[in-house]
Amino acid sequence: MTLGDTQHIARMQFVYGGRDEQLDALLSESLAPRSPDFLLELAAPLLTSESRLVDVGCRDARHLIPLAARSGCTGVGIDPVDRNVDRARTAVIAAGLDLRIEIRRGVMEQIEEPDSSVDVVWCRDVLTVVPDLEAGLAEVARVLKPRGAAIIYSVFATSRLEPREAAAFRPLCNVEQNLERARVEGAFEQAGFRIERLEEITTEFREYDEERTQPVSNSLLRLARLRRRREEVIQRFGNDKYDLSEASLHWLAYLLLGKLEPIAYVLRSP
Repeated sequence: MTLGDTQHIARMQFVYGGRDEQLDALLSESLAPRSPDFLLELAAPLLTSESRLVDVGCRDARHLIPLAARSGCTGVGIDPVDRNVDRARTAVIAAGLDLRIEIRRGVMEQIEEPDSSVDVVWCRDVLTVVPDLEAGLAEVARVLKPRGAAIIYSVFATSRLEPREAAAFRPLCNVEQNLERARVEGAFEQAGFRIERLEEITTEFREYDEERTQPVSNSLLRLARLRRRREEVIQRFGNDKYDLSEASLHWLAYLLLGKLEPIAYVLRSP
């Protein structure tokens, strides 16, 4: 047996010679990750019954409703997608908040609120799809009152995300430069904002959900099925729908793997 063979066998002994039960036990322990509701807690001290709130990219009002219900504030949600607007209006009515919350079709770059009229802007998972980020942030700055606050949650690419992986997210309407943390934080400064608080979420929200309902595992299972039925899906739904589904089903997994990094900000206007 040669020296090389001896080294290889020694390495195999290390790799396959037995499990490290102490390490397994350590990695089986929850690190008590924060819940996604942590973002609502960030907003709570900033809102009162006298506050005016704007939710930019409100989707189905899933965040706007608890923010308004807990604080008693009035607010408006804007979203460019007709389906989201319809769902948000339905949800607001069901929550009994239609006298305090208005839902409109709109975009970040054009918020139909008067100058210096808003106390808090909530913007979650939106910056990545804003084509003119500088214009959008300038509009947020315009509508906020002096010393008003913007709560922004956005996702950035890390060094673990390969260029081909980043390109695969294009079907999701992501603007690639908006996945660059330095660029986005520079845009905050350009718009006149000061970062009052910054929370690096890392993998916590995904750990929290995975420990309870396993959404990442479910996404990966659906991704495997999608790829095995690729020809059928393309034939029935088209290439664009296949590419969109494939990109979407990677998103949660890449957050859990640290290829994408979420950060929450509390910004203050001048």
